[in-house]
Amino acid sequence: MIVDTVHTFNRNHTGNDPPRPVACFLRDEQERIVGGVRASLWGRSIHIDALWIHESLRGRGFGSRLMKAIEEYAAAQGHRLVYLETASFQALPFYQALGYVTFGELSEISKDVTLYFLMKKLSP
Repeated sequence: MIVDTVHTFNRNHTGNDPPRPVACFLRDEQERIVGGVRASLWGRSIHIDALWIHESLRGRGFGSRLMKAIEEYAAAQGHRLVYLETASFQALPFYQALGYVTFGELSEISKDVTLYFLMKKLSP
């Protein structure tokens, strides 16, 4: 109920529908999901909710390809800004290598952990 009420309030002020989830998946030969990216489209933006690649497949370009696919989908739908959060022990250099820039950070959200906020503008 709380989230629905916020979505109604936001729609009344922006004209935007509630966030719409989208995802891209990586599957193995047996069609099992071994990676994926989940995001939410809202207004002119896309928020990356989560990116995960099975440990045995990391470092082989799959994460970059998934990010590119979801960015291209969002851009084709008219979304011009992508943003996300990542913790200091997660994937900051990975996202920076994809062209994301830091626009904020929260230090000590957990012991010795900083949360970084990153964004990237998308081309049509």
